Amino acid sequence: MSEQISTVGQYFERLSSAFAGSDPAMAQDAIYDAQEFLAGERATLAADGGNAEDESELVSRLINRFGQPSEVVDNYRTTEARVAAALAPPESPPARSLTGRIFGVFADPRSYGALFYMFFSLPLGVIYFTWAVTGLSLSAGLAVLIFGVVFFLFFISTVRAVALVECRIIETLLGERMPRRPQVVMPQGRLWDRLKFWLTDQRTWLTIFYMLLCLPLGIIYFTIATVALSLTLSFIVAPFVQLFVDYPIIQVFDKHYYLPFWSFPLFWLGGASMLLALMHLARGIGHLHASLAKSMLVKPGA
Repeated sequence: MSEQISTVGQYFERLSSAFAGSDPAMAQDAIYDAQEFLAGERATLAADGGNAEDESELVSRLINRFGQPSEVVDNYRTTEARVAAALAPPESPPARSLTGRIFGVFADPRSYGALFYMFFSLPLGVIYFTWAVTGLSLSAGLAVLIFGVVFFLFFISTVRAVALVECRIIETLLGERMPRRPQVVMPQGRLWDRLKFWLTDQRTWLTIFYMLLCLPLGIIYFTIATVALSLTLSFIVAPFVQLFVDYPIIQVFDKHYYLPFWSFPLFWLGGASMLLALMHLARGIGHLHASLAKSMLVKPGA
């Protein structure tokens, strides 16, 4: 049954409601696509000499060419399933035994992506934190000048760009579905209207807070990954170094301490155990961080 929609605002309200229970990142992409389509139809109407603000005509074009909200949801869900299946790495059969669940982490690409993200998060955190602090400081300092308003709008636009880049990184390395579309259609009207829109948009401040939060989180992730991987490699390599290079494991002034040969297997077992624990920890951290990023970078109620 056709849905009775009379205004553009009502169409987007119905579209948002239709996506209830769906992945918010997919819903945000669909809404941005609809906004971009609407902007194109406005431009076409204006070019043809029509009234670009005619609500009934715009709604008619949205429904006939973009689709009813329920149809849009069905189409996006179908496309999402196909894209997810095409982009997903080959999956090994689900492990049923306890041993398979424990050691299956080495066959999970997300474990390696999460471990790489833990190393990569520190330089990213430094860049995000530096730009967020610099942008906020300059915006506050220049607020009394008209240039300060222009700079703040520029800063907010870069924040949105950073959010999109971070979403792509998280989806690639951590496997969490994130928004794939930028917000092409920007708020129209006077400069002060646009400024009010950005100031009242919850995602603006959540994204800035996320950028600030990335530095302490990056330090924690990098420290955990570096220390754990260093200890793991030390336990695995130390017996070989002593065996082939005759280098003591501990050296205090003129006193040298060597590992007994019977302890070599214990060191290798300890190193392998720490590597296993690190991979599980990395995958867990990756899952938690992806959930945090999604809650802050995806528009609530999209």
